[in-house]
Amino acid sequence: MTIAFDLIFRQGRSPPSCPAPNDTDLLNRIRDKVHNESPAMCRDALIRIQRLSHDVYDICNAFREGEYGSGDEALEAAIAVLRKKCPGLSDEQYRKAFAVGMMWTAF
Repeated sequence: MTIAFDLIFRQGRSPPSCPAPNDTDLLNRIRDKVHNESPAMCRDALIRIQRLSHDVYDICNAFREGEYGSGDEALEAAIAVLRKKCPGLSDEQYRKAFAVGMMWTAF
């Protein structure tokens, strides 16, 4: 999951509505880094992180529209929703995904 996360959120990937690189390329990159994992496990990790990328985009749009309130409480509320929709990541990953989502929704 961490490798899929890094590929989608840390290497300048476009917003989820503009998938570049494509799924096959992303999956091949993941498999190149984790030789001991099954292809199915790599695909599942990619699917979960892609779902996160779509959810973070929606949550960041809602955040920008004030649906979570304002101030630090709003940020924490938005991240809590993200955590509930996409469980199993670290707090740092949720915060990084949110920050990237805010950049994606700024345009």
